[in-house]
Amino acid sequence: MKSQVKQNKDSRITIRLTKSELQILEAKMTEAGYKSASAFIRDFVASGQVKPKVSQDVVQIARELMNLASMINADRPGSQLLEKVKYIAQVNLEGVQ
Repeated sequence: MKSQVKQNKDSRITIRLTKSELQILEAKMTEAGYKSASAFIRDFVASGQVKPKVSQDVVQIARELMNLASMINADRPGSQLLEKVKYIAQVNLEGVQ
C-alpha cells in the first residue's frame, strides 16, 4: 500500500451550481461513499475518476466473515457457526448498530 504524504490544502475555489446540479453532485457523492464534496471533486480532478469508499457496514461484514472462517477452522460446533451466520445476516440487513 502506498503511503501518501498529507499536504495542506491552501488554495480555494468557489463554484456555483443550480439546485439540480447540486442534487446530481450529492447523488454521485453518496453513490461513491463520499461525505465531503471537496474530497470527491479533488479525487476526480486528480485522476479523472473517484475512488469508491468502503462503508462501515462492509468493513464489519468482512471482519465477521473472517471470524466465521476462524471458527470453522477451529472446528466450532454447528450451533455457534449458525449464530455467527445469523449475526452476519442481521448486519447485512440492518447495518452496523
